[in-house]
Amino acid sequence: MRTLLFCLALLLPVAAHAIDFSRTIDLSRTTDLATTMGLADVDRPSRTPLLQRVNIIDGTDDRDSLLAIGRSLGLSRGEISRIRSVSGYVGCLSPSPSVGSAALFLTNQQILTAAHVFFEPSGKRRWKCFFRPQSVDGPMIDLVVDDRTHFGSKKPKAGSNNDYAIVRLVEPLSGAKPFPVAPDVPVQNGDKLIVITAHPAEMEKEVDRDVPVAQGCEVRRAIDKSRSAAKTSFFRTDCDATGASSGGMNLSRVNGELVFRGITITTGPWRDPRYKGAPYSEKGGSVTTALGTDAAILAAGRAMAAGGS
Repeated sequence: MRTLLFCLALLLPVAAHAIDFSRTIDLSRTTDLATTMGLADVDRPSRTPLLQRVNIIDGTDDRDSLLAIGRSLGLSRGEISRIRSVSGYVGCLSPSPSVGSAALFLTNQQILTAAHVFFEPSGKRRWKCFFRPQSVDGPMIDLVVDDRTHFGSKKPKAGSNNDYAIVRLVEPLSGAKPFPVAPDVPVQNGDKLIVITAHPAEMEKEVDRDVPVAQGCEVRRAIDKSRSAAKTSFFRTDCDATGASSGGMNLSRVNGELVFRGITITTGPWRDPRYKGAPYSEKGGSVTTALGTDAAILAAGRAMAAGGS
């Protein structure tokens, strides 16, 4: 526990100073998901005082403690407990610290998260990486980042359709049961989401760092991957996101069952005051993007679970 507290004390204050960039792009005209920033990049603290909390889409920041709003989102006590057992922090300590969100994927010995957590902006690999679920007294478990680690590409680009990583834990997370995927049921416009993140930077509400952050939001545009050059499916949402939201688990109900639909990858420039409460707009950059847990990601996860890479 002392090691855990030390690591979180090191990582989480830095997450509030994630790098942001000034330019925006037209997300509706590209199949490359890159936007203005990689959410979990936390290498270089800002020296400018932070006065705004953005990118907040369509009004107010609706994120809150899973324990506070879980029941209002339609979650049972059992589902809340299950979420806490499978999702939580992912981070690396060297040569620079990073932190994001992750969740168990397909088995209780591998996680799915954003690849850029494991790389510095220069492309240099980070090490001393860990996963810590947000269950009560959740253990801190080392990650095995080696040749079997499945990154979306050899040089994954933050916020792109190759910005995902499936990483093994050194040992199974006892008692944890990952949420299933539903690859045969496509994500559709209007699907209701419950997004779970470990502890994003600069939320408007104070939330205990040992409790997951939750938000109810919606798929605004599902991308038909048959029309996309990308091998990875993705969808656009009105979910709020700030630094360290990357890798957050997107859940939805399919035939009444809670399933793992995707992970948050990128959002608009979350420190630009113009984006605080701005209406959803892909062209304007007030949008959050998630990669789907089907297509290339599902194939990679199944291969790793079967002992491949």
